[in-house]
Amino acid sequence: MSAAKKEAINVKVTSVMASDQPWVACSDEIGAKVLTVDVPRHSVEFMFKIAPGYNSGMHRHTCETSILVLEGRVRNVTTGVEFGPGDFCYQPYNDKHVEEFLEETVIFGSYRGDQDKLVEFFDEKGGVCGEFKVSDFAAMLPQ
Repeated sequence: MSAAKKEAINVKVTSVMASDQPWVACSDEIGAKVLTVDVPRHSVEFMFKIAPGYNSGMHRHTCETSILVLEGRVRNVTTGVEFGPGDFCYQPYNDKHVEEFLEETVIFGSYRGDQDKLVEFFDEKGGVCGEFKVSDFAAMLPQ
């Protein structure tokens, strides 16, 4: 006879309603609302509000990424596909691409990885110039 081992629940959830949560500035062009963080499982759920005209530059998701567009329009420059309200996009591990935000855009996103680093951004020479980490999202989670 075997007994199922129960795992401790490590998910930290925002303590306020998302609608009451302020946008936290990630940059001049991106605001975030962090909804859940699971550090041991390297996963986060969040909302981003992205300014019109923002271009992400080349970047790579080092995790599985699911995106649901809530408002606005975004174009994957690499594939030429445009997404609007209600559209869903899945990006597999190591997906490398550029996104352009055609108008102010609000997305719901989910990152599920196997390390702290979730996204890395590249400069014109191909060197890593920035990144999003699980720990960055954990620091933005309202207490």
